[in-house]
Amino acid sequence: MDQVWGGRSEVQTRTLIAVIEDENLLNQAIAEAERVVGGFDRPNSGLLFVLPVARSIGVFKKPPEEPLEVSPPALRSDWAILRDTPVEEVDLLLGLEPTIVNENMPIDGVAQAMLEHPSVHVASVVAEDGRLIGLIELSVLADDLFLHILPEEFLKEITDLEELMAYANKIRTLTAKDAMKPPIWVKRGETVKEAFRRMHANKLPGLPIVDECYKVVGYINLLELLSLCIQKKDTSNPSTEAS
Repeated sequence: MDQVWGGRSEVQTRTLIAVIEDENLLNQAIAEAERVVGGFDRPNSGLLFVLPVARSIGVFKKPPEEPLEVSPPALRSDWAILRDTPVEEVDLLLGLEPTIVNENMPIDGVAQAMLEHPSVHVASVVAEDGRLIGLIELSVLADDLFLHILPEEFLKEITDLEELMAYANKIRTLTAKDAMKPPIWVKRGETVKEAFRRMHANKLPGLPIVDECYKVVGYINLLELLSLCIQKKDTSNPSTEAS
C-alpha cells in the first residue's frame, strides 16, 4: 500500500493518481488514504475522487440558496419614466455649448477652448470634416500640461518600465490628437438611459451629442441628468411652486 501512495509526504504535498482495477484493492486504497490524512472530514485534508465519479470524499454538498431578488425602493415613483427622455430635451435644460477642438490644435489651445466653456469638462476632438474622432477629459488635459510645470510630481510615481514608457509618451503629447481618447457619444433620439450608461461605464462627466454624420451638435452632462430629476419633481409639486 505504501507503494500505491508513495509515502505520506507525497500525499501531503502532491496530487496522486492511481489506476486500480480490482474493487477490493480500490476500497483498501481509499481506507489507507483516509488513514494517511487523518480523515477527509477535517478542514484542508484534501479531496478524493474515484473515476468515473461514483464516489467522492471530502466534499460537502449544500443545496444552493435561492437568491432574493430585491429591487431598491424608488425615491420617486415617476423617476423610472425619466430614463426614456430624449437627450436633446435634456440638452436644453442648462444650454451647455460643446467644446469643439481640431485634432491639430496644441494642448494649450485646447485648454483655452475649455476655459471658454467652464461647465463642459470633456472636449470633443474633430477631424477636418467635422466628424467626432476623440475626447479629452479635463483631468487628462491638466496632467498633460502640469507634466511640464511640475514634472517631479509625475516622476515620483514611476516604479517600473511600463510607467516610465507612459511618462515618455506623455512628454510627447503636443496636440489634441495626441491627448485624446477614443470617441464616445450619444445620438439625437437616444435616451437618458443610454447617456448615463455610457458616462458611468467610461467614468465620464459628460458626452457630446452627434447627428447622423457624427458631427457634434450638443453636449450633455451628469448635472443636466440630475437637473431633469429635480425639475420634474418641482413641477409635479404645487406646494414647491407656491413657496
